Amino acid sequence: MRIAGELMKTGFDFNKIIEQSFYQKSYLQNQVMGRVLAESILMFEGKCIVSYLRRKDMEFYGVTGRELDGIVSQLRLTKGVEIAIFLYEQEPQLFKVSLRSNGKADVSQIASYFGGGGHIRAAGCDLQGSVYDVVNNITLHIEKQFQELGLL
Repeated sequence: MRIAGELMKTGFDFNKIIEQSFYQKSYLQNQVMGRVLAESILMFEGKCIVSYLRRKDMEFYGVTGRELDGIVSQLRLTKGVEIAIFLYEQEPQLFKVSLRSNGKADVSQIASYFGGGGHIRAAGCDLQGSVYDVVNNITLHIEKQFQELGLL
């Protein structure tokens, strides 16, 4: 904190750094975000939101996995949602799955079941299969957790 205080005295623009690092998106990133949000699906009485992006769509927009940062966090901000899921296709039939929780559910339990990792509020894993297989497998575990927590 002392170092941060010294930097602030010099006029170091923390707000600009945060804005450029975390919030600023390219035009293509905003287009992809809009598409993913528009095509998202609410499940479990609105407590879970799911969306995905296929490889062909990533190629169409000219984006890579790195440029998809922040999408799952934006999904998580949806009113009433406890768990957000975003997946994108890395290779044919291989999906990177990102899970976020608003605090009641432990998404690390779900990710670790599938060989992934993370912590209670943010976790991920890789899964093979069609987008429907992946969503069905993940949501089966979410449903169990929701039932245990009395959310369903």
